[in-house]
Amino acid sequence: MGNREWGKAGAVFRQSFTDFPLMVELGKKCPSWSLSRWSGSKGLRFIPACDEGFSLRGDKQRLIYKGRKRSHRFTILTDHSFEYDCILNKEPESNVISLVMEGAEHFDFFRQPDFVQEPFLKGSYAVYKKETLIGEGTGKLCHIHRPEIIDARGRRCWGELSIAGNELRITIPEKWLSEALYPVIVDPTIGTTTVGSQYLWDREPPEPPEPLMFELSIPVNRFLVSETIDGNCTAFVYVNSDDSEAGGRPVLYSDNGNSPLTRRSADEGFIDMRVVAGKPAGWRSAAFRSNASIASGSNIWFGVFCEYYWMPRFDWGAKCYVDWWDHLPGLPNTYPIWNVNYFENFKLSMYFTYSSAQNYVRTLTQGVTLTDNRKLALDYRRLMLQTVKGSSGFGKSILFVRSILEMQGITDTFQQWRAYIRDLYDEAGTIAEVTQQTQYYRTQADTVKVEGIVIRSLLVFVKIITVSFVRDFILRRFLVAREELVLKSCITRDIQLESRIN
Repeated sequence: MGNREWGKAGAVFRQSFTDFPLMVELGKKCPSWSLSRWSGSKGLRFIPACDEGFSLRGDKQRLIYKGRKRSHRFTILTDHSFEYDCILNKEPESNVISLVMEGAEHFDFFRQPDFVQEPFLKGSYAVYKKETLIGEGTGKLCHIHRPEIIDARGRRCWGELSIAGNELRITIPEKWLSEALYPVIVDPTIGTTTVGSQYLWDREPPEPPEPLMFELSIPVNRFLVSETIDGNCTAFVYVNSDDSEAGGRPVLYSDNGNSPLTRRSADEGFIDMRVVAGKPAGWRSAAFRSNASIASGSNIWFGVFCEYYWMPRFDWGAKCYVDWWDHLPGLPNTYPIWNVNYFENFKLSMYFTYSSAQNYVRTLTQGVTLTDNRKLALDYRRLMLQTVKGSSGFGKSILFVRSILEMQGITDTFQQWRAYIRDLYDEAGTIAEVTQQTQYYRTQADTVKVEGIVIRSLLVFVKIITVSFVRDFILRRFLVAREELVLKSCITRDIQLESRIN
């Protein structure tokens, strides 16, 4: 399988990359498979009714669960489909093959009528979400095609599909099975696009079917509003065939007892629906807006005013009003319903998205970005005069040098140098060998208050110069009594630096 990988549960491969990608996850030990398309929404898991063990083998395109009674094979056919084969190795106990579907309660299974032209679509099932939300496209999960049964001699027949509760059942014609040569292969194909499987409309017999075409009418389907709509929208419609006057405009109508009523759209853009050279069949879009707020949780009827023709894709099975409007130009403010009990059975390939009208503007001022590094050098000088009580005169000069690192904003960096110069007068004392003793003590407290920004570091260099002045009578006693003079400076300094940051 070209894009297969192994997860916790088993092999995983993806389908329909350009159309709401679908993830297919295969069982690691049993031949189950699950389908999921929308993030946050529940998917659908198929589990064959088997109670035996399997051996697993395969390559990048095909994976086989080999069992004794039955084997199961998965094959990628294209980007838009894969094939599940149930291989009967011997005659089964019943001609009905059952698969349990986990999550079936979240989906609608629209059976396609038996009068459709393609044999593999007769009695097939289009699987849609019960509640298709805005942003989930058409809401189609997959399409289970009618299975073909093939025996070892190449004999073929068609099986019949049916849904019973949460079981998908494949019924093989009993007489054909009784004459089959084993192994017998049962191979339903699973389509993975969100586009409808049909484009032909059945006419009254014996007239052959013809492509479905809407002319000067407003076909609408009902959608659930998952979030409040009050602004710009974009419509997407699938165009299948060409007409020289193909075109239309998207439109919204309110719900009134499960039928459309009041127009809820404005400024509906024109959709070019021609299919010509350079404009192949596919999705086309146009913008419009809501003309009033549409509450979350309510239902809305969305469709196209065909001006003049539209040839879409569709699946049979959903309520669709298609009423006439030829009063050009302009759209009716009230849906021109002819009879609420008269409607079609089309699930049209169309949807719309909603985008909020809110705008967010961010402005950076001062020319500073988040990665700027800015350095500023600033000098601060402070003169301080301090007076200390003492009986002796000592002079002391102290120089403070401080390096300050400041951070501004997120990444702005400032470096600053600050110098403090001050004069100090210290106390000194003398101690003699005689009974006389004089001792001086000095207590000094400095408080420096600085208001700065963010982070600061302080480096202080102190230079102390002491100058002593001794009176004559002290010197005379020293010379006469031969006393020793001891000069002692007992300094107690308490410096408190406080940085208050604004």
